[in-house]
Amino acid sequence: MQLRFLSGLLPVAAVLLGSLGGCDSAPTTRTATDPGTPPFVTAEGNPGPTSPGSAPIASGATAPAETGAPLPDSLHLLSPGRAGRLRLGMSEKRLKRLIPAQLLTATSYQDQGRTLPAYTLLDAQHPDAPASVLHMIEGPAGGWRLRRIRIYSPHYRTAEGIGVGSPFGAARQNLGLTRIRNTPAGLAAVSGQVQMAWVIDPNSLPAKPAVQLTSAEIPPAARITGVLLYQ
Repeated sequence: MQLRFLSGLLPVAAVLLGSLGGCDSAPTTRTATDPGTPPFVTAEGNPGPTSPGSAPIASGATAPAETGAPLPDSLHLLSPGRAGRLRLGMSEKRLKRLIPAQLLTATSYQDQGRTLPAYTLLDAQHPDAPASVLHMIEGPAGGWRLRRIRIYSPHYRTAEGIGVGSPFGAARQNLGLTRIRNTPAGLAAVSGQVQMAWVIDPNSLPAKPAVQLTSAEIPPAARITGVLLYQ
């Protein structure tokens, strides 16, 4: 009887072994090179950084670009069209909802013969830091919207660690250089890739008119004294 019982089990065992062999032929374990699902995906469907300052904003750059350069928190992160919570194009109403009234001071600026509204913005975390300047422009549907942002505080930086006080060479190497131009804020090197311009310390420039300077004549060690965000 035992022999008959064992002989009956042999076909069943063969079936089970065949099934296991089929599973081994298609492993589901990811290899070490499989990135899997990104932990965060932006609204556009692209993988995004898991925390502010964790990824550079220019392709091929490394963060930080300078040895010992501080990485910004979310309120001081510079990226194309953004400075912390500020976003170019946002309405004046949205701006005033985001920023406490005691941090904003109304002022104005000149643009092609027109006087337009602006605000100076103090940093609640660093009240002694130089104020940022916010230029407004008429919105397409009426009202005012944020047109440009001027940053003078060293606490605002890109994910590469570049900001006020950084050497110009670090910005040119990591964020590109489109052209140089004179602005009301001073001579600025424009990076079209990230829609930012770097105001250069005039004391670190060659002794010649700014309009005659070429980008190659700006010393890599020249210090950045301001960052302009534009669209």
